[in-house]
Amino acid sequence: MKHFFKRLFGSLGAHRYTGAFAATLLCAALMAFVDTAFLAQEGSLLHNISLGFTALLKITIAALFGGLFATTFPILRESDDPQIISVAKPFAELKQGGMFVIVTTVAMLAVSLLVGDRLRLGDDILVRFGISVASLLFVAVIVRQLQWLDVLIQIRRTTFTAQFRIIALVIGILLVVMQVFSVVTKIDTTFGVVIGLAILGMLLLVSSSRISWISSFSRDQKWKAFGIASIALAISITFMVRQESNEQFVQFMENLLPGARNFSMFSSLISAIFFLRIAFSLGLALPTAAVVDRKINEVRSLAYLSRTISQVYDLERLLGIVTTMIRDVCGATSSWVELEDSESKTMKIASQLKISEQELQILYKDGVLRALLAQQGAQAMHFEALDEEPAFMPIYPYARDFAQSLIAVPLTLDNRRIGTLFAAHRDKFLFETEDISLLSAFANNISIAIENVRLFENSLEQERFKREMLLAREMQHKLLPKQQPELKKFDIAAYTSPAMEVGGDYYDYVKLKNGMNCVIIGDVSGKGISAAFYMAELKGVVLAVATESESPKDVLCRINTALKGNIERGSYIAMTAVAIDEEKSELIIARAGHTPIALSHNGKIHLLQPKGIGVALAEASKFRQFMEEIRVPMGYKDVCLLFTDGVNEAMNAQQEEFGMEPLHGVLMQKNPEARFVVGEVVRRVSEFSEGMPQHDDMTVIAIVAEAAPAPSELPTFNDRAENVVVVTG
Repeated sequence: MKHFFKRLFGSLGAHRYTGAFAATLLCAALMAFVDTAFLAQEGSLLHNISLGFTALLKITIAALFGGLFATTFPILRESDDPQIISVAKPFAELKQGGMFVIVTTVAMLAVSLLVGDRLRLGDDILVRFGISVASLLFVAVIVRQLQWLDVLIQIRRTTFTAQFRIIALVIGILLVVMQVFSVVTKIDTTFGVVIGLAILGMLLLVSSSRISWISSFSRDQKWKAFGIASIALAISITFMVRQESNEQFVQFMENLLPGARNFSMFSSLISAIFFLRIAFSLGLALPTAAVVDRKINEVRSLAYLSRTISQVYDLERLLGIVTTMIRDVCGATSSWVELEDSESKTMKIASQLKISEQELQILYKDGVLRALLAQQGAQAMHFEALDEEPAFMPIYPYARDFAQSLIAVPLTLDNRRIGTLFAAHRDKFLFETEDISLLSAFANNISIAIENVRLFENSLEQERFKREMLLAREMQHKLLPKQQPELKKFDIAAYTSPAMEVGGDYYDYVKLKNGMNCVIIGDVSGKGISAAFYMAELKGVVLAVATESESPKDVLCRINTALKGNIERGSYIAMTAVAIDEEKSELIIARAGHTPIALSHNGKIHLLQPKGIGVALAEASKFRQFMEEIRVPMGYKDVCLLFTDGVNEAMNAQQEEFGMEPLHGVLMQKNPEARFVVGEVVRRVSEFSEGMPQHDDMTVIAIVAEAAPAPSELPTFNDRAENVVVVTG
C-alpha cells in the first residue's frame, strides 16, 4: 500500500503541497458525490443499506487520503533506517509531538463546541462538499497525531513495538467498522469497542515500557517534559470523556465522518496512555533530577576531558577548556588555573574565566593565598565562607563582590605540584564536598593533559630546531670550497665533520695578490651555533683580504685587523695559512695559535710550530710582531698535514686522547696520495674512538708533492730550528 501511494503521488515531486491541496479537493468531491448519488432518502426501505454503503465508500476514500497524507508528509526522513529508529534528540521530539497533540486536540474540542449539532449534510452539494473537506482535515489531524505518537513510541525501538503498529492498525480498522455497523444496524457495539480499546491499551503499555531515554534529560528538560505530558494527558482524557458523555459532540463526530468517533477515540487512547506513562516516570524521576543531572554532567565532563587529552595540543586552548569545565561542573561564577613557569619555577596565572586581573590581584594580595597553598601541600582546600577565614579578613571587603567561597585543587605530576585549579563563587556555602572530589578526580587527568601538551610543544620546538640546524648545516657546507685548486706539482684533499649540526671549523682555498694558491684552515673557539656564526663571518673576511695580501703572514694579519673588536671578548680563532710556491716547490707557512703542522720530509716526521697567537687576541701591531713565517721545501711525495684539535684530542671510552703518534704511521706510508692520507687519518680516529660521540669539530687537509726537483736541487731545510720538532728519522 505504501508503494502504491508513492507511485500515485511521486510524480508531483517538489510540488507536494499543491498536490496535497488537489488531492483534498478531489477526495472531498468524491465523498460529496457518494452522498448525493448513493444515499437514499431517510425513511425509505433502502436508507439503512445506502447509509452503510456510502459510509464504507467515504471511509475508503478517507483511508486512501490518510495513507496518501502519511506517505507524502512523513515525520521521519526516508533515509532513516527502517529497522532501527533512534531519535537523536528525544526531548525535542517529545516537545514537538506533545505540543502538536495538545494544540490539535484543543482545536477539535473548540470546533465541536462552536459548530455542535448545527453540522448537517442537507441536500446542497456545496454543503456536502464543505463537510467532506472538514472531514478530510480531521483525518489529516488524527493521522498526524498518530505519526507523532508512533515516532515517540519507536524511540529505542524493539521488535515488539514494530509489531505493535500492525496490531494497532487492525484494532483501529475494527473500531471504525464496528461504529459503522452500529449506525447501520442500530446494534450496540459498545462492548466490542471497550474490549478493542482495552487490548490496545495493554499493548501500548507494554510497547512504551522502554522509556529509559528520559533519564538523559536535564533537570529543566524533565520539568518541561513533565508539564507537556501532563497537559497532553489531561486534554486527551477530556476529549475521550466528551466523546462518551456529550451527545452533541457524538452527533457532531457522526455527521463529520462515519467512524470518526472511534477513530478519534483510538488516537486519544494511545495519546492518553503514552503521556500517562511519560508523566508517571518523570514524576518519579523529578525528586532526584538534580543529583542525576550532576552525575550526568560529571560523566560528560570526564568523557569530554578524555577526548580533549587526545585531541588538543595547544596549551592555551586546553586551559580554556579546563576553566570552562571547572565553572560548569561546580556551578562556580569564576575559575582560573595557575601553572609552574618552566624557567622561573614560580606559579603564574595561565588561564582565567569570568574574573579580571584586578580581582585576581586582590585575592593574591600580600601572598595570603600562596602561603595557604604552600601550607596545604598536595591537599585540596575548601573555603566555604572567606569572611570566616582569619587569613582572608584583610582582603575580604574587597573580594566580597566576586569571591565569598573558594575551592583550590592542586595539579600534581610524579608527586610534584605543577599548578592549581581554582573555582570561586560570589555567594557563601555554594560548594559541596562532591565538588572537591570531582575536581580532584579531574586534576589527575588535567595534569596528564597539560604534561602531554607541553611535551608535544617541546617536541615540536626540538623538531623545528633540528630542521633549522640541518638547514644551517647545509648552508655552512655551502661555504666550504666545492673543488680543489688546480695545481701541477701538488695534490690536495680535505675532510671536515662538525661535532654538532653546525661547527666552528673552517678551511678554504684562495689566491693571494702574487697569484699563489693559499690553503687556510681555522678553528673558532667553542662549538655549535656561536662558533658557526663566527665561521661564516670568517669566510667573508678571508675572501675580502686574500686578494690584497702578499703572503700567508699578511693574510692572517689582515684577518686579525678585521675581526679584532668584532668577536665576543674571550673568543678567538686559531688559524694556519699555507701558500704553495710551485715554482720553487716550497710551502710558505704562517700559524696563528693553531695546532702544529705535521710534515714528512726526507724520511723524517717534523712538527712545525711557527710563532703566532690566535686571531682577535691582540691588536694589529702586537699580532704582527709575534707572527712568524717559514718556508718548507717539498720533495717528491713529501706530505704536509693540517688538522684541527678535533683530531689529536679525540677520546676513546677510557678517556684517552688520540694524540699525535698515530699520525706518524700515516705520514710514513710510501708513495702516499692526498685522498689516502686524509681517509686513513679519519679511519684511525674513528677506530680509536670506538663509537664514542664526536666531542669536537674535526678537519683534515693533506698536501702532497707530486712533482718536485731532485733532492740536490731543493733548498736546505733547517730541521734544527726552534720552531721545528723532529719526531722520527
